[in-house]
Amino acid sequence: MHFDDFFKRVAKATEITTQRQLADLLSVGPAAITLAKSRGVPKSWSLKIASMFGLNPAWINTGQGSIYQSGRESTFFVPRISARACAGSGSLEVQDNIIDEIPFSSEWINRIGNPGSMVVMEVMGDSMSPELEEGDLILIDQSRQRLQSQKIYVIGLEDTLQVKRVESRPNLLILFSTNQKYPPVTLQGDEVETLRILGQVLWSSRAYV
Repeated sequence: MHFDDFFKRVAKATEITTQRQLADLLSVGPAAITLAKSRGVPKSWSLKIASMFGLNPAWINTGQGSIYQSGRESTFFVPRISARACAGSGSLEVQDNIIDEIPFSSEWINRIGNPGSMVVMEVMGDSMSPELEEGDLILIDQSRQRLQSQKIYVIGLEDTLQVKRVESRPNLLILFSTNQKYPPVTLQGDEVETLRILGQVLWSSRAYV
């Protein structure tokens, strides 16, 4: 597939307007774009773009057929951000730029929360194992800022983001890990005020069977 044809179709169906934006979205460097211009576009590129934007891969490759995948109207794409929720106590990337989008059923996602306030993040560490494992993706509703006991939240504690189950009491907050080797963390008084709540975890990507 010629690069110019590929880029023209992608630009038509998405908000990508520059080759730099395309490279960033595909996580490739300028050299890969140059190579694609001379040798053709890798098949994996059209599949990745199709997955991100709900496009028909055949249309990206040939310009023939419908632009969008059937059922796109029933799909909601939630941005996945590069910040990673630390299920432990280590350091963490906190750049919240969007790296791709994850498709969900529109009916389901509207039923469980506020889709416009949702993001997907990756879990780091093992403190929530086996409930959440390192590398799992989690869906967070940032509009859910009010803590409810026994629910799981992504929180900002000092210079890290952490995913924990919480127990909320007046002037007292206890952060629990599923992994028994990590003791609970208790915050009292002014310590509670320093906690940043990013949102409630509503879903994880790993099957539990």
